[in-house]
Parts: sequence; structure tokens; C-alpha cells
Amino acid sequence: MPHIARIYDYWLGGKDNFAADREAAERAMAATPTIVPGVRANRRFLGRAVRYMAEAGIRQFLDIGTGIPTANNTHEVAQAVAPDARVVYVDDDPIVLSHARALLTSTTAPTAYIDADARDTAKILAEAKVTFRTREQVSRFFSGLALANPGVVAIQDWRADSALDLGSAPTAMWGGVGRKS
Repeated sequence: MPHIARIYDYWLGGKDNFAADREAAERAMAATPTIVPGVRANRRFLGRAVRYMAEAGIRQFLDIGTGIPTANNTHEVAQAVAPDARVVYVDDDPIVLSHARALLTSTTAPTAYIDADARDTAKILAEAKVTFRTREQVSRFFSGLALANPGVVAIQDWRADSALDLGSAPTAMWGGVGRKS
């Protein structure tokens, strides 16, 4: 059976997927040609945002709804800047968690996983379905935070530093980086 975490892995060019995942991924790509550019722009945005925060002195990262570990994960980007950066991943998908356990055995960096639903903030913070939203709805998540420039923008436009993002096709994803003072 295809599984969304493995399909996403396929779209990112990963190796942790099966024929059923690739087949479903290809059908989705045929129906929505912008899906792969959007997924990959999202991964590059994650890297830029994490690097920005690590360079700004942030040393604790919480990655909610992480998916299958693949290249340029939060801990890899943060710890490339600051080896002492602590990263906690949160996901409630058993497939993701089995990959996470394998990752944890291969790293000595301060990284952990929590088995929790992204909507269960009490459980997530006690251990340290996709909804599409408009730019305005995403902006509300940053209420009370100091928003880094350029604010909430299409993810490929947030501090773009790659030809893959500069002038790329629009995505249906909004992103920003906010800091609690």
C-alpha cells in the first residue's frame, strides 16, 4: 500500500520508498505538476530557515510532523552550524518512527524523537491530516513573535539563495521564521 511519508520521500529523491509509493507519487505528479517543485522548495526553505536560526544563536529546535528522515534534515543543518544544537522531531506515524529509531542509533548528536500527534501540543511540550491555509491564516501563527524579514512569504521566496528557488514556479506553501523575545 502506498504511504504518504514514503511518497514524500520519493518526491525528495530519497531511497525509502516502494513501487506502490512511486506509482501513487507519479499519479499525483501527473494530476498536479507543481507538487514536486513545491515539496523540494519546502525542503530548501526548511534548510534556509534552520540555518538562519542556528546562525542567530538558536540552539533548540522542535520539528513537528517531520516525515521520513532524508537529506538536509533539521538536525543536520542546525548541527552543521552549531554542533551542540539540540533537535527534537515529532511524528505519530509508525513508519516514520521506525526510520527515526534507525537514525538515532547512527548519530551521537543531541537528537530525539517523540511519538505524538502534531495537534497534541501538550504531549509534545511535555517531552520538550494536511490543512491548506491562506497567507493570512499562516501569518496568525506568528502572532506575538518577532518575524524575521521578509516575513511570511511563499516558501521559495524566503531568503532564496538557489537558482532552483529564484524565479521558480509558485507553490501553495507559506513560510516564515519568528522568534519569541
